[in-house]
Amino acid sequence: MTRRPDPAAAAEARVRQLAESFGGDPARWPEADRPGAEAWIAAHPAEARRLLEDARSLDRLLFAWEAPRPTAAVTTRVQAAAPVQVRQSLRRSWVLTLTGGAALAAACLAGIVAAPRLVDPVLRPAAAPVYASDPDSILSEALTPWEAPVAESAMGVRS
Repeated sequence: MTRRPDPAAAAEARVRQLAESFGGDPARWPEADRPGAEAWIAAHPAEARRLLEDARSLDRLLFAWEAPRPTAAVTTRVQAAAPVQVRQSLRRSWVLTLTGGAALAAACLAGIVAAPRLVDPVLRPAAAPVYASDPDSILSEALTPWEAPVAESAMGVRS
């Protein structure tokens, strides 16, 4: 027979995990987990108080810690190396700017040169309107300018 997990134990484990991950202040916990965790805290105030106080004491230690200040020797070494690195990065940025600008200019020029050649012959203006008396001749005259370039290009005929 399979044992079912205890929901209270699962809720306690989740609250413990939240307190260890996000600290002792439930306001900093993910919003999706907060309602269930707050319900467990309200149902088990003594256990919750102990668990949250442990997390808050760790929070106080972490918030009080400050990174050590660099020594004068480290500061001098970093400042001495900085101008060389700045000059190198400026040189790289100029090269990238020039090559990027040249590539953009070449692409624009290629578009300007190639655009007239890319116009589809079907888009040429149709001939002057033709007036006829029967509907079949009107239809054939109307479709002729649009079908002819397609048929010629399909057969390999150049205009």
